[in-house]
Amino acid sequence: MKLKFSIKRQVPIQSDVLEEKINIYLKKNFYRIVERGTGFIIFVDDEYSDRKRFRSDNHTRIGEGKFEFHSTDQETILRLVYLTPVLYPIFLMTLFAVVGMYSKFYILIFFSFAFSLPVIYRIYYLNEHVFNEILEC
Repeated sequence: MKLKFSIKRQVPIQSDVLEEKINIYLKKNFYRIVERGTGFIIFVDDEYSDRKRFRSDNHTRIGEGKFEFHSTDQETILRLVYLTPVLYPIFLMTLFAVVGMYSKFYILIFFSFAFSLPVIYRIYYLNEHVFNEILEC
C-alpha cells in the first residue's frame, strides 16, 4: 500500500531548461525514466544501478513518481507527485500494538507509533529538499 503525495512550486526557469535539470537530477541520483512526454517525466528508483546504498537512502529517496511542468510567461509550475510505501510501518505498528495489548504491556502500544516517524521524515525531507536539489543541478 502506498500513499500519494504532491508538491507544487513555481520556479523562475523556462520549461526546457527545467526539463534538462530534472534529467540531470534523475541520472545523478540513479533513477530510471519510465516514460517521458510533453510536460511530464515518470520515473522509478533503479534498484539494479551501481550506486552506493546507505541506510539513510530509505528515508531520503523517492521510490517512484512523476514530474509535471507547465510553462507560463516567465515561470514554470513544477509539480512532483510521488508514492510513499506505508505497508511495512503499518504492519510493525500493528504487531507491536497487538503484542502490547496481549501482554498488557501498554507502553508497547505507545512506542508502536514510532514506526510512523520514517514516513513522516520522508515526506518532510522531500518537501524541503527535492526542488532545491533540482535547481542546483
